[in-house]
Amino acid sequence: MDFKTLTAQTGRWLWHIAVGTVLVAPGVSCQRDHLYYETLTRDNVQLDIDWSQTAFAASHKDYTTTSRLNGVTIWAFDSATHRLKTELPPDADPLQPRLWLEPGTYDLIVMNDSRVELPGIVFHTDRLLEDCKASVTADTVYDTYPDYLALSAINNVTFESPRRDYYEDRPEYYINDVVTRHIPTQQHAVTKKVNVKVHVNGINYCRGMQPSYMTGLSRAVTMATREPSHEVAVYAFNLVNRSFHNGGYTEADLSQSFYCFGFNADNLHSAIRFELTINFVLVDNSIFTYKADVKQQLEQWLNDHTATADLDLDINLDLEVDLPPTNPESSEIGGLIPETVPWNDQHQEIVL
Repeated sequence: MDFKTLTAQTGRWLWHIAVGTVLVAPGVSCQRDHLYYETLTRDNVQLDIDWSQTAFAASHKDYTTTSRLNGVTIWAFDSATHRLKTELPPDADPLQPRLWLEPGTYDLIVMNDSRVELPGIVFHTDRLLEDCKASVTADTVYDTYPDYLALSAINNVTFESPRRDYYEDRPEYYINDVVTRHIPTQQHAVTKKVNVKVHVNGINYCRGMQPSYMTGLSRAVTMATREPSHEVAVYAFNLVNRSFHNGGYTEADLSQSFYCFGFNADNLHSAIRFELTINFVLVDNSIFTYKADVKQQLEQWLNDHTATADLDLDINLDLEVDLPPTNPESSEIGGLIPETVPWNDQHQEIVL
């Protein structure tokens, strides 16, 4: 084969290769276009929250149809620094909220509702996790009571960086959230109900009640451990619910319940006073003040329920008071008696 023939054949081969490359290239380009649909996939954590031990459960003794559970608020503390990293917006799903956080390891505090819905509580989230507390708002006498609060703590929850995934079809969302872990947690109330019941002899000498007070109860609770604090507050309440025991209306039970943060067991062994002060307004307009040390009743409650008792158990305080006779007689002025009219003495005119 001479040089001219070889050159001609080589030229034809190169021309065919060039044409083939031009024809094949568009097809390859179309196939590679699918690889450009890129998304970020984030591994979400789903909390499976159990509310059965709280007043939000229908089986709970304090449940009412008006009990509201609007969602959950979650605080994320950095596990290394113990500082608050972020407070997630309230999640409307109180049973299975899902969350994703920036890569890192966190300790989570989960509570019912939001700060706005719990105005009677101050949350000190500017402190370290172990010192983060929920407390009453007043410095001395607290007469509004803290709102019902249930908490749980979850330690060492790790979140990884989002991973890049590629799809042949364009995805609906650029960020793809996938639940990869389920973490169960159970809520426990950190507010405790105190039930005060006072049996009064001579209730007919009582015209009304002034506010009553309870000292020695905790002012705050540590959210990570659910332990009541050593700091105490004075809780005020109105002892106005009454039920009479005899037809002469001389004996009655006065009762009231209110929420507090319980009491710290160590305070029982200190000089802190656990005292109930009840103020009666007698029919002669004088004030009869009754004070009772209830530390022994609290010690008995603690012995009955052990030091690790569930904070949601009620504290029942029972007292008996004898009111002094007054002058003038109660029948002349009118004591604290039922304001009712027997049904058979009622008269009604019906116009036809």
